[in-house]
Amino acid sequence: MADARYPNDEDPRDEGRLADLTSAGMWTTAGAVGAAMFLLPGSPHEHVGTGLLIAGIAVAWGLISLLLYATGLTMSVGMRALVTAATAPIVVVAIWASGGASSFLGPLLIFTALFIAYFFPLSLAWPLVGLFALVFATPLAYDDTALDVGYPARAAGFAVALAGATCVVQLLKGRLLHAEERQRTMAERDPLTALYNRRSFDAALDAALDGPDGAALVLFDFDEFKAVNDEHGHPVGDAVLRAIATACDAVVREGDCLARIGGDEFAVVAPGARSTGVARIVSALEEAIASADFPHGIPSVRASFAWAVAPADARTAAELLDRADQRLLYRKRLSKSAI
Repeated sequence: MADARYPNDEDPRDEGRLADLTSAGMWTTAGAVGAAMFLLPGSPHEHVGTGLLIAGIAVAWGLISLLLYATGLTMSVGMRALVTAATAPIVVVAIWASGGASSFLGPLLIFTALFIAYFFPLSLAWPLVGLFALVFATPLAYDDTALDVGYPARAAGFAVALAGATCVVQLLKGRLLHAEERQRTMAERDPLTALYNRRSFDAALDAALDGPDGAALVLFDFDEFKAVNDEHGHPVGDAVLRAIATACDAVVREGDCLARIGGDEFAVVAPGARSTGVARIVSALEEAIASADFPHGIPSVRASFAWAVAPADARTAAELLDRADQRLLYRKRLSKSAI
């Protein structure tokens, strides 16, 4: 399909800002709760200073994440994975400072596990989950009491729990993304031709006119198309429209928006195009329609084209559409009078 992702339009599937907001809550909560745990009666106080320092670092990173969310200066998924991996040594020290094999911070790692499972693709999630399973197991390397408290079994159980949580969250995330994609398609696409619909056309035209280089708008429909429906039936008429859509979509430039805006009315929004560019677009569309794979018994259909260019013809979307529409009506009158 022609790509009509408009300039300055956020991809709703990009969850970078949500990841920042979640990270802010996760690290701030972990830092505050961790500090409180260090101060509770019965908690190991031998390394309380180090523990409180780690808690402060966690809260500070939570505030930085909140700032990233507020400013929109989010990071890529790859960079976020590196940053998440870089927190592993901090968590290792926190577990050591809170008692090693008897640490009370282990359950807080579920925050990190769920964060990884939700916000990273499997190619990044599994290495990160494996890394934090190893982080949880580090007391086995230095704590002489690890075997006495059954820490190997706890570490193995934690690793299995992380793997299970990752599988479940990834499955649910996949279903969520599939549902969102379907809803987005239903909102943006014409159900008959799979081209962009009137709503997407309006958004594309507004976005193109907001750009620095203006835009061209091409309108076209088909002469006597009603006769196709009357003589051959609406299923054949629908098949004709689908054939036209497929043929035209194959020749539209990437970045242009080809839309069905009415019954047999189509439009192309071409950001940055000028009059010479419009001529090439129309020529390509005419050739595509002439060579479209129509149903048996429909040799061809004749299209009428008209266009307007911003800012030469108009500056607003309504004015540009009206100018192109008036020209299309004029061309169709001329065509009828010539018959």
